[in-house]
Amino acid sequence: MLFKTEMPKEAKDKILYAGLVLFTTEGFKNTSVLDVVEMARVSKTTFYQHFSSKEDLMANMFAALFKEIIEEIKLVIDQEKRTAYKAYVGIRRYIEICSTDMKVANLILVESVGVSQEVERVRREALRNFAQLMFQTVHRLLPNNVSEQEMRIVSQAMVGAVNEVIIQNYNNLDGEESLFQFDDLARLLNRVVIAAFVNLAQ
Repeated sequence: MLFKTEMPKEAKDKILYAGLVLFTTEGFKNTSVLDVVEMARVSKTTFYQHFSSKEDLMANMFAALFKEIIEEIKLVIDQEKRTAYKAYVGIRRYIEICSTDMKVANLILVESVGVSQEVERVRREALRNFAQLMFQTVHRLLPNNVSEQEMRIVSQAMVGAVNEVIIQNYNNLDGEESLFQFDDLARLLNRVVIAAFVNLAQ
């Protein structure tokens, strides 16, 4: 869904796609179920066969988007042969995805906050999965005297920091110079993460 540019064929995917387009262009609050079904060219009955509400649509969309993002991050981490660079390429790919479509980044990082308990649950689970991936990535780099709990906490803090940097640099990431900006941001954030883990090991 993240990389689709045209309407899918399956009804559920159509609704998810229409929701994504409308939520990112009109905003979640300004989009109704009727708007979604009209754009998806499905009936309201079809909508409610797949989703219980607009909030349920948002939760499912968030889960689908973040699953794709995590898969993309895993891919670049697995492709990177140098162990010390794995966290960097993961962070860089995440920033790259967010900067490629800032409207989607705004939706998942800003607009989804506080929508509903279900959206919040899905959002927190997605961020935990990202932190878990970072934990697995750096786990082999650190000595045995660092506890898993400490590494998990630092991984969670890192994910929060990355998201905050993306939100704060929202306007600066969108444009011709974005490639250099997110590369610089990724390098800086990777240094912060590595420094945090190194300090744990001392």
